[in-house]
Order: sequence, then structure tokens, then C-alpha cells
Amino acid sequence: MTGPETLDAAFESLDASPVSEALQSRYRAYRIEQGRALLGLVPREGLRALVRAAGVGSSSDGQASLDALAAYCADRLPLPPLPVWARDFAAHREAHIADAPLLEAGPRSPNGAPVAVAVRGFRSAGVERVARLVVRPRGDDWEGAVEFPTPGDGRATRTAPVFREATVPAIRNRFDSFDDRTLEAFLRSTLP
Repeated sequence: MTGPETLDAAFESLDASPVSEALQSRYRAYRIEQGRALLGLVPREGLRALVRAAGVGSSSDGQASLDALAAYCADRLPLPPLPVWARDFAAHREAHIADAPLLEAGPRSPNGAPVAVAVRGFRSAGVERVARLVVRPRGDDWEGAVEFPTPGDGRATRTAPVFREATVPAIRNRFDSFDDRTLEAFLRSTLP
């Protein structure tokens, strides 16, 4: 990209990037959860036929066969494919993690690196720029920093952690409240 990175380009690059293993794992868990929900709706007299149709045998702990049956049910549901679900997860992260246990109430990368949870555009010295909010767990809380992609080369500069809250949505709300001048000041703080 030769010109300044735009907000649309930032989202396009997120769509083009491969889905992380952690997000794939979350998607598999989502499918199993949806399959189990369908199982809960099937009348008792229909379960035997469903088990036969699925070809699921019994296991020593019963869990593997339940997961296999739930996966069979998930395959019959009109669930979104992984790329569509991943885009929705990125756009509506809070809704996806709202029911998660407290320690899981936020995105985590496999290597502990900060994860982008919001992207927005702003003007700095008459030029369109992009700011990304990145977060990671810190003890019982979450910390966040603002990252600025460098136009044209794919690198980014990042502030030191400037947020510390109990939840990711609280950090995101603070980030969303910043005006262009505030983001420009954070950008200047990252420059040499």
C-alpha cells in the first residue's frame, strides 16, 4: 500500500489474515455448544434415532460420544462457516464473550501477545491514520495500549499500557471516547 492506511484497509487486512488457532478452538467450542443446545430440544423419544443416525458409539467416559453427537447435530444446523464467524467475532467480541467465565472474559493469544479488539480512523496533521486498541490479561484485570500502523510498511508503533480495567468492554469504551486530538497525542508519544 503506497498511501496512508485507511480504516477500510485495516479491516480488509484483518479479513485476509489467517484465523488463529485460539480462534479456531473457540469456533469448535461454539459449534459443540450449538449442537448440545439442539440436543436439548430433541424430544426424548427422538434421541435414540438421532444416536443411530449419527453412528455414535459409547465411550468409557460418555463425554466423547456426547461431543460426537453434538458435532453431528452442529453439522445439521445452519451455522456460519469459520471465516464468517471470525469476522462477526471481531466485530462483536463483547457479545461472544458475555457468557464466558470471568477469567476467559476477553481475547487471548496463544503466546500472550496483545490482541486487537477495536480499530478506528482519525486525522493527524490532515492525514487519515488508524488506531488499534490492543489488550491482554494482567493478573485479574486487563491492560490495553494503542497501536498505530505505519502507512506503507506494515509495521506499527505502540504506546505503553494506558488502560487497566476489570473488563475488556470497559477499556473499549474508554478508547471509543477519545477524540482525534487525544489519539494524535498518543501517536506523538510513540514517535522517536
